[in-house]
This record gives sequence, structure tokens and C-alpha cells, in this order.
Amino acid sequence: MANHHYLPQFYLRGFTNKEGKFLIYSVAKGRFKGENKWFSPASHFFIPDDNIAPTEGWADNYLETICSANESRYARILDKIKAVDQGFGLINEDIVWLNYFAGELFWRVPSQRELIDSAISLDQLNQLGVAVIDRRTMQQIDPKQHEEWVKDDPFYFKRLRNVLPATNYWNMLDCKWPCSVKTFTRPFPAICSDNPVMLRHLEKADAFLDDLIFPLAPNKMFFRIRNMREVFNPNLKFYIDMLMLLQAKEYVCCVDPHYLERLYTVYKQNFDTVDELRQMVFGHFTGS
Repeated sequence: MANHHYLPQFYLRGFTNKEGKFLIYSVAKGRFKGENKWFSPASHFFIPDDNIAPTEGWADNYLETICSANESRYARILDKIKAVDQGFGLINEDIVWLNYFAGELFWRVPSQRELIDSAISLDQLNQLGVAVIDRRTMQQIDPKQHEEWVKDDPFYFKRLRNVLPATNYWNMLDCKWPCSVKTFTRPFPAICSDNPVMLRHLEKADAFLDDLIFPLAPNKMFFRIRNMREVFNPNLKFYIDMLMLLQAKEYVCCVDPHYLERLYTVYKQNFDTVDELRQMVFGHFTGS
């Protein structure tokens, strides 16, 4: 049995302390695991055999092979970004892969499993931007035939997680606004949740066309926001961390338990819902 990380270890290592470890907060239990024990990135944010999907003509772990190949590219790009505070030396291809990384993680994490597992009918797939075509006729397959295939394939939903970003990435052809990586000069303690990709309109579930914020390191963020301001308050990083914490499903890693507690306290004092917080965060970057 293999532990397949939905958040890659190279990504998680960017949110550890100097010893390469972090604390783990359990969202369900409302407390830190192991009485504030320090854990390595290998210890969490995985599901056993999550990328095993036997398919005729393919290796059983072909999904993990695809993920691993992409992760090698992502890791090299993040190394560039973490090496300096400005002038990251990114080329167009790097930006393409950063966008894909964000979209891929959006669909890999447990928070999206309920949505994916409900996509049984062709209509539901179409709403997620996926069409199922018969190779012989080049027409959409019969809906009843598709439902039978889904019932007969115990690994259908695992494969769908891989198909969704590959299909929805083409939505970016309609994205006419720039992406950017920003460094926050004021230091904030490292924190990351099991649902790190933040969308402005979560109900649309479109990680390639919606406004997006994606943490790359404790002080660096990837932004793709329409009409984004050039200058903004650096203290917004606090509220970005708050949003990432509040949209977590199971676990949050951090290096300072008091920072996490402070995020919860300020949220309860100032917001009634996570959606209200979400709109405030994105609204500050656009002025609307």
C-alpha cells in the first residue's frame, strides 16, 4: 500500500520550520494532534493508494506516474520563486504550469471529492466542463450507456479527478488578464491547509477562469485576479491565511499555534460566514 499525497511533499516542505517539520491541526477535533507534536510532510495530506486505478493496457499506478511527472516541473518552478523576493526569472511556460498546478490541486484535494463523486450523469459532467465522446462517431455517447459504464467502473471517480484539470484548462483561452507572483515583505508564520487554492466564486468550481489565490510559500502568493490593483495592503496576507484556514476540510499545518488561534479569533469577531470573508479578500484586490 502506497501513501499518495494529494498535497505534494515538495509543496508542503515550503511551510515547515527550520527542522523541516510542522504542527498539525485537526479541523474536526478542534485541536492540534499529538499534544503539539511536530510532524514531517510525509506524515499527512495523503490517502493510501489514492492514485491506483487498474485499466486495461495501462499500469495500475498510471495516475500516480502522471502526477509525479507534473510535480517535478512544479518543484523546479517553486525553487525559482523561493530563491529570491522579486524578479523570479519566470518564463511563459512557467506561468502555464503554475496555472495548471493550481487547477490540478483544486481537484485533487478531499474538499472536492463530494462534487466529483456526484458527477454520474452526462449533464453533471457537462456542467463541470467534460464531454464524453464516442471515438467511432465523434458524438456524445448515449446517457444510459454512460451511466452503465460508471456503475461497472469502480475507479471512475479517480480517473475523473485527473480528467477535470486537463479538460478545464482550455477555459484559460478566455482568460485575458495577467497572472502574477507577489512577495509579502511583512513576515507571517507559515501556514497551509488541505484546501489551499482559493477561488472567488467557489460555486462555479472553475479553477482556470475564476479569480484565484494560491499560496506558494509563507510569503509568496500566485494571483490570477481580473482588474487586480497594483498596490494593496500587505496585511491582506493575514486574511488570505484566514480564508485558507476556514475552507480546510480535515487538516491544517502551521509552525505557530498562536497564529492559528488568532486567525480563528479575528474571524469570529468580524465575519458571520466564510463567504463574507471570501468576498472581502477578493474585493480588496479589485476595489469591488
